[in-house]
This record gives sequence, C-alpha cells and structure tokens, in this order.
Amino acid sequence: MARILVVDDDPTIRAIAQELLLGSGHELFEAADGDEALLIAARTPVDLIVLDMLMPNKDGIETIQALKRDHPDTRILAISSGGRMDGATLLKLASAFGADETMLKPLRLATFAVIVEALLARRAVPSPLEFAQSA
Repeated sequence: MARILVVDDDPTIRAIAQELLLGSGHELFEAADGDEALLIAARTPVDLIVLDMLMPNKDGIETIQALKRDHPDTRILAISSGGRMDGATLLKLASAFGADETMLKPLRLATFAVIVEALLARRAVPSPLEFAQSA
C-alpha cells in the first residue's frame, strides 16, 4: 500500500482523483495548494503526489522545486488543463523542473490508473546505489 497525496485547488478534481484511486488500496491525502501539500509531505512521508500546476499561493512549479529539494524520492505526477497557458506547454515545464510524469486533464480512469501504478512500481525499485549499500 502506498501513500498518495492529491493536490489541486479544485475540490471536484481532488474528489475525482480520489474516486479513481479508491479501489487501489492506497492511503489517500488531499491538499488545496502547494503550501498545504508541503506541510502534509513534511508530516507524513508520501510515495506519490498528484499535483496540479495552476494553484493559488504556491503553484505547481514552485511546489515541484520544494519537493525535489526536501523529498527527492517522492514521485510526482503533474496534471493540468492549461488555463492562460497551453496545458501541454505547462506540463513540459513541469517535467523540466522534475515531475516524473505528466497528464492533461480531464483525468481518465484507465490512463490515470496505469500512470499511478507505473510510478509506484518505479518507486519500489531500489536505485543502484541503494542496492549496492544493502549488499
């Protein structure tokens, strides 16, 4: 079982993401913006963060930078529908700043579930350095 944090300023998107993950057996948390996400991540280690790019207070790019600095092993799935900027362009920026995967909204069950499970599986595989240290 993994711990997944869903971060989006839209409560409907948070509810949809949680509904899509409901049967997965994972422990789910939610946050309305990047500031809240960083507080949760500091208190409770999470394996995966599903992170919207356009939010008030601390946007997705700022949040990715802070997460990569403070929690470098946490996987990040950046999501966006765009807004003033094209969604694909915004998600390319998210990848450049360290998001592990990206996905355009609306979230679709089959694609979302596959990406989440792939990220979690990738998280479970030890890095070569971790493997060498355990041997």
